[in-house]
Amino acid sequence: MHEQQKWHELSREELFKILDTDYSGISEEEAAQRLEEYGQNIVESGDKISQLDILWAQIKNPLVLVLVIAAIISFIAGKNADVIVIGVVILVNIIIGFIQEYRAEKALDALMSQAAPEAMVVRELEKDGESIQMNVPASDIVPGDVFLLDAGAKVPADARLIEASNLDVEEAMLTGESTSVRKKVERIEGELPIAERINLVYGGTIVTNGRGRAVVYATGEDTELGKIATLLKETEKAESPLQKQTMDLGKKLGVFAAVTGVVMVLLGVLRGLGLDDIFLLALALAVSSIPEGLPVVMSITLAIGVYRMAKRNAIIRRLPAVDTLGAATVICSDKTGTLTTNQMTVQEVFTGGKTINVTGIGFKPEGEFFIDGQEIHPNDDQDLEFALSIGALCNDSRLLHEHKDEDPSKESLKIIGDPTEVALVVAAEKGKLFKDVLEEKYRRVDELPFNAKMKFMATFHKGDGDKVWVFVKGAPETILEKSSRIRDKGNERKIEPADEESLMDMNEEMAGKALRVLGLAYRQIDSNDVNDFKEALEYGNQTELVFLGLVGMQDPPRDEVPEAIARCKRAGIRVIMATGDYYLTGKAIARQIGILEEDQWAYTGSEIDDMDDDELDAIMKEANVFARVSPEHKHRIVGSLQRLGHVVAMTGDGVNDAPALQAAQIGIAMGITGTDVTKETAEMVLADDNFSSIVNAIEEGRVVFQNVRKVVRFLLSTNAGEVLTLLASVILFAPAGLIITPVQILWVNLVTDGVIDKTLAMEPKEGDVMEEPPRRTNARIINTEMFRNILFVAIFMAAGTLFMFNTANNSGNMLYAQTVVFTTLALYQVFNSLNCRSRIKSLFQIGVFSNIYMFIAIIVSVSLQLAAVYLPFMQRLLGTVPLQPRDWLTIVLVTSPIFFLDEIRKLVQRIRKNPAQS
Repeated sequence: MHEQQKWHELSREELFKILDTDYSGISEEEAAQRLEEYGQNIVESGDKISQLDILWAQIKNPLVLVLVIAAIISFIAGKNADVIVIGVVILVNIIIGFIQEYRAEKALDALMSQAAPEAMVVRELEKDGESIQMNVPASDIVPGDVFLLDAGAKVPADARLIEASNLDVEEAMLTGESTSVRKKVERIEGELPIAERINLVYGGTIVTNGRGRAVVYATGEDTELGKIATLLKETEKAESPLQKQTMDLGKKLGVFAAVTGVVMVLLGVLRGLGLDDIFLLALALAVSSIPEGLPVVMSITLAIGVYRMAKRNAIIRRLPAVDTLGAATVICSDKTGTLTTNQMTVQEVFTGGKTINVTGIGFKPEGEFFIDGQEIHPNDDQDLEFALSIGALCNDSRLLHEHKDEDPSKESLKIIGDPTEVALVVAAEKGKLFKDVLEEKYRRVDELPFNAKMKFMATFHKGDGDKVWVFVKGAPETILEKSSRIRDKGNERKIEPADEESLMDMNEEMAGKALRVLGLAYRQIDSNDVNDFKEALEYGNQTELVFLGLVGMQDPPRDEVPEAIARCKRAGIRVIMATGDYYLTGKAIARQIGILEEDQWAYTGSEIDDMDDDELDAIMKEANVFARVSPEHKHRIVGSLQRLGHVVAMTGDGVNDAPALQAAQIGIAMGITGTDVTKETAEMVLADDNFSSIVNAIEEGRVVFQNVRKVVRFLLSTNAGEVLTLLASVILFAPAGLIITPVQILWVNLVTDGVIDKTLAMEPKEGDVMEEPPRRTNARIINTEMFRNILFVAIFMAAGTLFMFNTANNSGNMLYAQTVVFTTLALYQVFNSLNCRSRIKSLFQIGVFSNIYMFIAIIVSVSLQLAAVYLPFMQRLLGTVPLQPRDWLTIVLVTSPIFFLDEIRKLVQRIRKNPAQS
């Protein structure tokens, strides 16, 4: 297709010539030929991941492979019960991993659903050359086709308008801005972003008002929608830090298992053990080396994070995103609806030579009016009352108050109309000026609808006798140009040059505060003059309006956003605004909420176009605000931040945001205003579309990583203790054989640990995690401090367990000695779990009962250990024998010091230094 053309700059004749078409469209035969040449007007979906690929990824997990080897060794050694138990563990791990990783790739399917199913086109019949209108499948639209648009229609392809009558198109899916765009047909010069090419319409957007005729210039993947789909397919989802670290840990544990296995075989040979004993020892060591419950408990830890985030309005779609949020260093956010309310609000009225500030945010008619800090009521100020009344009457929107039948006291608001006009109705209601009451007094008899060329709207209302009131609102300079008089403190007088200068200065001052400014004017005429006056207004003649004032409104920041951004700064997280809105508006809002400092620069999408990647990377080190940006710009911004080493959370609601969400480590979609495409692409969906919910989710993500480390420390302490115990037992007690069986090790790893480890995932946060900087992206789960702690616990566990075996083995009963070792290791973990609740704080500092689930789990774990020792069927399965009370007392005396020694270690560490960033 004609990809290099600037379609918005072409005249109608140039457009027809390039596309070889005309006002009446192309023939059916020509359409068929072009369909063959250009292909169907559809967005092709990419290759979908197969279920077999996901299954194979779970099997390749290093932890699973070691367990498979252990099962093979058990089978060769004839230990069928062990094979079954290990096999069940493998199967559970694979199934859980498969369920969590398998996500149908629905994003492109949702993207395709944005396309219109049918379109009304104009085509020439072959027989007589007559042109007729016909409905055709949107997939059969081709370049050169002419189609018709009316209110409610979905645009079938990218096209240049050749006719437009009051045509408004909602393009939020592409631009991110919720206000409909008034279209025109005249050519426009210059390099313009999508939002400003107002003589073009784009596939997938929706007509909200008026009608039009357009010529197709791009279909399928050449449309703006198609380009987004291509970006989406070509963008690989960034792997989360926890995924990388878990895979790294798994590989290292696999290597550790292989090395210790070789050491065990060598020790067995040196100690003169038989082949069967060596096999059994190698099997026990393989099972000891791997924390079999780690994949499951990691998922559960993340799932608990999901639950906690959901309670704070952040819905997680993919588990790894929980941890990734905790590592986020940058939040790249849209403005409209996330940082702001997405509800236009009147904030200033200038009338009668004074500025009135209006309080309240959004469409709730709650607020007051102030002049220089003093509250006033519109009833006490004629100019203000008249201005609010005109704003509500020269207006096609409505604010409906609805009461629910089940509870009449509860009121809900129904908004009908353009957000800008709704803001004027709301402002009037704040002053107790209700539109339905005003309309009874000033009944509308005629109107002149707004259009982009006139830049104003006028309504005509029945006055006293034969008089008609004319109320006008629109662009301030246009309204001022049509006015010859001005209302000043209740009186009308001639407009002087000084008035014009003062009004334009006030207009610029309001605009500089990111306010959208409208001018208001009025005049009273005879009813017989309505048509002549309409014609004079429409064609730019002097109409001697009375200028009443200016109204400034904006989509205001959410109340909680400035504090949320301040929290981000304290937490070492940058916040970047990337909006499709105007430069001045974006810059002003960014300053209001604390994203942009006075000495910082803001950039536009066109400036990004002029930069290569190196130049973009240079400005991205400090730039925090980007305005008039397109999907490609957002995609490049995310890529630049990632090249600079950042973990990026990217918000979005429109289809245009999907590629950037896909590229970011954490894609965040809006739950209320977001499209299906963004929700399917995102890792997280905000239930309330609120920026503060992102910050809350990051806090929960940091708590999750704290708890992941606690769980890993707890599990690896067990494994390290078991490995040291087995290796030392070969050196010290080789002739005695296995001091603990593989099945007993699995019991400790999966049952004793498995009950307790999940409660560590429920630990509340330690300290204020949002007062610390983000962890490094290459930070390992097991750092130096944790490694030392694991080694200390492992050595202590091994020494105590070997002591208990040596004592019990004197009885000459191997099953009894193994049962003592089995129970000793289990109780070591019970006491060690209390240590793992905090890295440096005493159990008594964090609160003994602050995690009640832990104590329930300890009771359950001890109960299960009693069952393993005393129930006959468990004795047969695990090879245990009953223990006497004195055995239990001895075991408790040997294992409990691990808790008290770690309390001493924590005390010494607290005394020596303050807690450091891990």
